[in-house]
Amino acid sequence: MTKRPELTAPERELAYSKYYDLPMTQIPEQTLQILMNGPVDASLALPIEQRRNLLEPGYLNCEIGYCVMPDGSGFVANRTIFPKCTVEMFEWWFAWHALEDLRYRIWDPEDHVYARQQNRRKALDQKLPMRERTWGTVHYVREDVGGGPEDIILNFRYPEELGYAQERVGTKDCASMMCANGHGTRPGEGAPAIMTHMIRTLGDGFELRSRFWMGYGLDSGGLKKLLPEGVFVPLEAVKGLFAHNLKEFSHLAAILPQLYGEEKDNW
Repeated sequence: MTKRPELTAPERELAYSKYYDLPMTQIPEQTLQILMNGPVDASLALPIEQRRNLLEPGYLNCEIGYCVMPDGSGFVANRTIFPKCTVEMFEWWFAWHALEDLRYRIWDPEDHVYARQQNRRKALDQKLPMRERTWGTVHYVREDVGGGPEDIILNFRYPEELGYAQERVGTKDCASMMCANGHGTRPGEGAPAIMTHMIRTLGDGFELRSRFWMGYGLDSGGLKKLLPEGVFVPLEAVKGLFAHNLKEFSHLAAILPQLYGEEKDNW
């Protein structure tokens, strides 16, 4: 999706509608070159069984890249620098953006249609720590990650539900985390995926380290591979998700400080 639909008159009256008209932020050239170079060697990717290594100091073999793993699953990694941004901004964004369609659309006006919080009471509960206003909630999302607009359900999880040491969230090595299992709205539609976004503070901002494992999900038995044996996630689908992630988070990094300053109390 490249043509931006016209906003309605009520949407135009929203203070943050001005962000909808901004040009998309340019992806850093070095990162864009990784996209152009094609998939990374799967031996460099982080297997989902080792996902807890994200919480360790330092960096992993692949911080930016994508590939199809030997078991058929898709892997995406990205690292985005957010200058002049804080932990509070990161956690506020996840609680705030799915409460009204235009908030999701200004994140990526070319590809986002809506994100709709299904647990509004929790997202608005000012007694909860900001990060917990997203943990345990469900977003219904419509967006285009390269193959045309599709409907996705994102089940945001408490980190411990995905096997992370939740007590380490809020520490030096993991200032905050948002993680989810996502899937299509109908059986067999789109590849299920496990998503993790975590941040570490830098001198004047933070770094966002993202990981996606396509083909994995949660069921009553816990985290497991949901792809049938012998089935591989198409490389183009993995590349599309990677490209979309580069695009949306590069743009969010650019607009978040000003947006937060203007809208942090506007729920």
